[in-house]
Amino acid sequence: MDFFFRTMVDLATSQEWLVVGNVLLAALLGIWIFRNRRLYRITRDEQANQRDLIENLSEGIYRSSPEGRQLSANKALVKLNGYDTEAELLAAAKNIGKEWYVEPGRRDQFRAILARDGFVQDFVSEIYRHKTRERIWITESARLVRDNNGKTLFYEGSVREITETVNRLKAEELLRKLSSQVPGALVQLVRRTQGAYALSYASNGFRTIFGLQSDEAFGNPRRFLKLVDKADRRAFAKALQASRDTLQPIDMEFRATACDGTSKWLRAGAKPERVDGGVMWHGYVNDISVRKRNEMEIQKLAFFDPLTGLPNRRMFMDRMARSVERCRDRAGCGAMLFIDLDNFKTLNDTRGHDVGDEYLVQVAKRLKASVRADDTVARIGGDEFVVILDGVGHDYAHMSRCAIMTANKVLAAMRDDFEIGQFKHRSSASLGVVVFDAQDCQPDEILKHADIAMYRAKAAGRNGMALYDHLSMSPESDRYRLLNEFKAALGTEALELHLQPQFDDGGHVVGAEALCRWQHPEYGTLLPERFVPLTEQFGLIREFGNFVLSRGIAQLARWQQDDTTSRLRLAVNVNVQSLSCDDFLSNLAEMLATHGVDPALLTLELTESVMSADRKYIGKRMHELKALGVRLSLDDFGSGYSSLAHLKRLPFDELKIDGSFVADIESGESDRALVKSILGTARTLKLTAVAEHVENARQEAFLRAFGCDFFQGYFYSPALPEAAFAAFLRQRRVAAPATDAERVRQSA
Repeated sequence: MDFFFRTMVDLATSQEWLVVGNVLLAALLGIWIFRNRRLYRITRDEQANQRDLIENLSEGIYRSSPEGRQLSANKALVKLNGYDTEAELLAAAKNIGKEWYVEPGRRDQFRAILARDGFVQDFVSEIYRHKTRERIWITESARLVRDNNGKTLFYEGSVREITETVNRLKAEELLRKLSSQVPGALVQLVRRTQGAYALSYASNGFRTIFGLQSDEAFGNPRRFLKLVDKADRRAFAKALQASRDTLQPIDMEFRATACDGTSKWLRAGAKPERVDGGVMWHGYVNDISVRKRNEMEIQKLAFFDPLTGLPNRRMFMDRMARSVERCRDRAGCGAMLFIDLDNFKTLNDTRGHDVGDEYLVQVAKRLKASVRADDTVARIGGDEFVVILDGVGHDYAHMSRCAIMTANKVLAAMRDDFEIGQFKHRSSASLGVVVFDAQDCQPDEILKHADIAMYRAKAAGRNGMALYDHLSMSPESDRYRLLNEFKAALGTEALELHLQPQFDDGGHVVGAEALCRWQHPEYGTLLPERFVPLTEQFGLIREFGNFVLSRGIAQLARWQQDDTTSRLRLAVNVNVQSLSCDDFLSNLAEMLATHGVDPALLTLELTESVMSADRKYIGKRMHELKALGVRLSLDDFGSGYSSLAHLKRLPFDELKIDGSFVADIESGESDRALVKSILGTARTLKLTAVAEHVENARQEAFLRAFGCDFFQGYFYSPALPEAAFAAFLRQRRVAAPATDAERVRQSA
């Protein structure tokens, strides 16, 4: 050990050791310098990479002072603020809190969170794009940077624009709110090229319609196809396929059963478009159950007897027309029975109406039990029933035998005692039987023949039947003679326009309906019911329609020359056959131009037959008439098969309530209910309501109470010749409006 220490002392005092030590120290220093330079370069490169990364991030990166001065910004933040360079932004932005945020105080909230937590995450604000002052939405995250003493140096963080996201969310929220107020549901249905369907969107109303739970998934759309009623499912699928193939909109009504078992009527409408990989429909589904129930109720009130549930006169006339058509198509014969109950009035007066009603209900049941299921039994009057034997006989003799056999079964059923309450009623009936063929083309005529036969049975002692004999009358010869006389009268002074005044609810004359009268040399004044069917049957309707229109427009022209009548409207009836003529529109336009008449003063009254005609063509023609400026009225509303779905698509201005309903509103509950429904329909569709055949103050009061707009009928005035109408107007202007009591006395 001593040797080691002596050796070390010798080396330390020698000159060679100093040289070696210096060399070693220089080497170590060189290594240290090289290593630090290498670390410096690595750090510098990393910082450059970080700066480059930050500079090219899609999000804005910044540093800012606590006082609101922008210290640095990357390219994304510069671009977000509408500038080209960082220097330009830093020079322009003086105070972030005042210049950037739309909501005052938003910067203070931002700073408060930083001071409390040291960081901010997803801070959403509406700001101004600094240069352009455009309002945008951003989300901001930042941290607070302090020195070793805890003093705040600056804020640094990131900014990302979310304007598109916010707008989308706003749009979705708006759509959600709107769709929640829209009746029904908004839907998007897509079909891929491989045939798979998907429900890409459905509003909350879709769940309500189909009875789905709020958290229940929609699943495969074919699930909802199975909810469609079997009777409508095939038609629905075909309509969807046709819409897909032709890219035409789909619009249909169908029945469906919701998941909760509720049966509904639905309406679906959608417009298709080609998309990548298939077809997408944008549309809606609406619950129309209430409307359908109302339509069916109206149809029931209009076409069925409320007491017995049998078809009423209107339905009977339609079925009768179909039966005649079948005879024409098959060159065969049909038969009808007219049944009148003997001594019904005596039962009704002695036992009361409740007993009489129960008797009629039992009669209806026995009549239905006496005929085949396909035969039609209808009640057309108080104690009058009719039976149409369905099916066409080969000849008159065969059909006569079938009709007589059925009549005998009915008579036998009527002879059995009726048990009504605590007593038995023995009854009988008188039957008229008529066998008809294609030559008997008017159901009214056939009904008249059956009525004549029934009265013959009554005259023979009642409780029996009579067969109508064609040989006892010669209606065809009379009809042909009347036709030839009408041809001679057409275009002469023998055909006149009479004017029936129309009144508003204030009792003022607002216009008139033009009604044609034929001054026949032998029969006197003939009403349209007598000769208009001839014009339709023998091809004179076009010529006759032009005559009436020409006379009516000439009348309007004369009214316009007098200030007191210049604003009166005139309603003219137009047959659907005339409306369908190719030159109808041009002829009407020429007449209006020739006379210089304001088209808005002319109302064309169309019967409900327009609903059963070529709807597309008639609808187009009606829109052309509206473009011409004339008004359109649906005449005798309620007497045919009007569909509210079709009615609302046609440009009518007014509904005219069928006069038979008005006549019975005092005595018939069903007619009162139907009139209320019609007036409600007019209000819903924003149409004017006109009541015709008003005959007394009680009818007028009922109509006024439920919103009828205009009135006409014998209560006010019959149809008058032109001179008498002018005198009537002068009298109305001079005389004070009569009270209801005075009107009742005048009508008595």
